[in-house]
Amino acid sequence: MSRLKLIQALVAMALTAGASASLQAEYRDAIDLPSLRMESVRYSLLLDIADTGEQLVAIGERGHVLLSQDDGRNWTQSQVPTRLQLNAVSFVDKNTGWVVGEDELILKTTDGGNTWQQQHEGRNAERKGPLLDIFFKNAKEGFAIGVFNKMFHTADGGATWDSWQAHIENPDEWHLIAMASTGANSETLYITSEMGLLFRSTDGGESFEPLQTDHDGSFHGIIARRGSNGLDQLVLVGVGGILYTTLDGGDTWNSIETHTEAGLASATWLSDGGVLVVGADGVVIQLDANLQKAKTLHTDSGLALSSVVQLDRHEALMVGFGGVHRLELD
Repeated sequence: MSRLKLIQALVAMALTAGASASLQAEYRDAIDLPSLRMESVRYSLLLDIADTGEQLVAIGERGHVLLSQDDGRNWTQSQVPTRLQLNAVSFVDKNTGWVVGEDELILKTTDGGNTWQQQHEGRNAERKGPLLDIFFKNAKEGFAIGVFNKMFHTADGGATWDSWQAHIENPDEWHLIAMASTGANSETLYITSEMGLLFRSTDGGESFEPLQTDHDGSFHGIIARRGSNGLDQLVLVGVGGILYTTLDGGDTWNSIETHTEAGLASATWLSDGGVLVVGADGVVIQLDANLQKAKTLHTDSGLALSSVVQLDRHEALMVGFGGVHRLELD
């Protein structure tokens, strides 16, 4: 979950809350409208992208879900039963995936993203707000997280979603922004938050404890992998060009100089063991495989970027303002 997604989500929430009663009476809720069909949809605001193994799936504003089977050169728009902003997407196999968005919306697909079915929404929740990320350990068990400590858990593939707030030690109700694990068989899960906080579970998500870093802002993106020493390696990115790494599951942290103050949104592992990070102002950062040295690049457009996937050794695909952007790798 990136800073761009968080800002967009909070703006959408504020606009909804500020509508007058008369306007609400005339206005049909966007959650009940189908996604907006657009010829130029690939240039719309896109907030996340996933590689299912057979195709790319990008999601974003106005309920947009886009599919590409040729590495992002051509896109088709999926049938989606909502016009709400979609903030994050995750797949467990080539067919099965979920998206989350405004008003606690959760949608599921079982056909690779062509069609979607609503599983949960919270337009009438006592404390309204968006979900910002979704993570599944397998096809059955998953978590959805969001603002104000919102957290939901499912053990049946999303047929039912239960509130999971009591399972995380977050009395100040800081936003829960992004979630990661080293793999489907790992019992250790991580959630990024505000005020330099990271939450860690070592029991498969039954309970989460806070880990405090020396950063005083938000971490908007996280990726995780298992190191050769058997310990978890994490990369966290956030406001002010912050990039933190750990080689021991979060017990100790290293701050990596990025030579930028642009907000960093998200990251992905590269095939050579390195990391690619994207963020505001079109900033792209490449981190070496040892997670020690970073070099900063800038795209030609300078537009804010929200998510990235690697296509092959020489190319990556990024999404954000202006839709889809290609990047040649060194």
